[in-house]
Amino acid sequence: MEAAAPRVPHSARLLQEFLDQDVVPREMTIARFMRGMMVLGCVASLLLIGVIGPGLSLCLAGLTGGLGIYYTLMLWALRQNGFHPAMQWVDSAITVSIPAVACAIDAYFHGAVYALTTPPAMAWGALIVVCALRAGKKLAYSAAALAAVEYLALYVFVFQPRLPPEPMSTLTFPMVLLRCVFLFAYGPLTATLAGLIVSKAEAALRAIREKDVMGKYFLHERLGVGGMAEVFRATYSPEGGFEKQVAVKRILPAYADNEEFLAMFRREAELGSLLIHPNIVQVLDLGRHQGTVFLAMEFVDGMPLSSLLGRLALRRLPPAAVAYIGAEVASALAYMHGRTGPRGEPLGLVHRDLNPPNVLLSRIGEVKLSDFGIARAANRLALTKVQTVRGKAGYMAPEQAYGKPLDGRADLFALGLTLHEALTGERALQGDSETELMVASTRQEVLPPSHFVPGISPALDAIIMGMLVLDREQRTPSGEVLHQQFSALTGQEAPYPHGRQQLVEAMRHATTQTSMPVRPLLLTPDMALTEQAEPVQLPRGARQ
Repeated sequence: MEAAAPRVPHSARLLQEFLDQDVVPREMTIARFMRGMMVLGCVASLLLIGVIGPGLSLCLAGLTGGLGIYYTLMLWALRQNGFHPAMQWVDSAITVSIPAVACAIDAYFHGAVYALTTPPAMAWGALIVVCALRAGKKLAYSAAALAAVEYLALYVFVFQPRLPPEPMSTLTFPMVLLRCVFLFAYGPLTATLAGLIVSKAEAALRAIREKDVMGKYFLHERLGVGGMAEVFRATYSPEGGFEKQVAVKRILPAYADNEEFLAMFRREAELGSLLIHPNIVQVLDLGRHQGTVFLAMEFVDGMPLSSLLGRLALRRLPPAAVAYIGAEVASALAYMHGRTGPRGEPLGLVHRDLNPPNVLLSRIGEVKLSDFGIARAANRLALTKVQTVRGKAGYMAPEQAYGKPLDGRADLFALGLTLHEALTGERALQGDSETELMVASTRQEVLPPSHFVPGISPALDAIIMGMLVLDREQRTPSGEVLHQQFSALTGQEAPYPHGRQQLVEAMRHATTQTSMPVRPLLLTPDMALTEQAEPVQLPRGARQ
């Protein structure tokens, strides 16, 4: 039985992750420094033309000038996101070879004794340190070994034939060999120093973790920020070595004492932990850390539907992919709307904020409904203020815009608007302000998706338009019925398996067509309980 590989401490992996993310700025700093040194060397060579002679002066100026151009091009490539790990090795080899070329030029113009005692030979060690501090032990040892081999080869093939018959003891082969040993020693020395710094940083991270109130969560990059909350990718790492990727959403410090917002946040935690369904993002934990409240949630490795549509050329998905998303969300709504309490009583839950940013899509085709911060139980009327509307303008059912009591059919209307947009690439309701969009949801006639995109079948048209009937008594009655309608689609619009396959392909296309790497997202800034969760006063002209 094979022995298990030693487990790398999380603090070490966290630090390495940070160093890997910082590699491009680090390379740019080194390139800028080396370019400055080469420009300085070029100017100095030309100014000293009367001291060192025109031949040597022009050669050194050409060498440093050419290297200055090289480092300028390297900076340009790094700015264009052209970094590749091999660049560190190639650049280190070039950098550490600069003194060798300079010494060879010195030997040609002024002899071996002059070359062995000039500043370029003395600068070798400093350049090895610069190269060795860039990445790991292998590069440190390689840079030092290259410098030692180059110095020894220069002595044997260039310097020694030009030395006087009885040179100074410091210029004999044994002394040069000793210098080569010292040059190589720069590699292990720098690697040891870098290892010491990293180990101290790991120890500091462990010490911080021991005193961290949040304790078992390590925060990574920030995925989104809104008006009142921010979301991070995090690693859940309790004692015992168990680890799990999660998303941590925490209230911004300025709103940590806002009781209404805290109540919304807690309600999201309560509903998220109560609703256990494969198409609903599950809430795992609720806690307080450094004066603010945080929520740990299931991590979805992908992006919201809104981001996916924004990355596609036509801003729309194939019909089968939309049907698949519709069927999966319908399943989530059927479960949510039918959820009962501890004694079997219907809770009458309504999401109230279903829109493209709150439909999350994973890279493997999972569809999950998220953000239950303003969800309500329909039978708890005391929670809804008179003439106050919550939700996102442009995705509201008519009864929601009017401030009337809601049931699950309001979520179906919002889903219809969302899927209509995913099919056509345009918002179904049009308006220049929130007020106009709210009025549009009560009066504006929505045309079938096939009006905008020819080829969509009458069956899929009918399903979408059935959700968008203004009179909720005539609207698609439930998530169960909607799921059955989507599942009954056949041919190229069949959600299973065509739809899932098309969604995965669209996700792959969206993530590979961007110039910058796409990070996994759970929530976008407009999902982090921003202005859409704020009360919206019903316009006078739309009240009934």
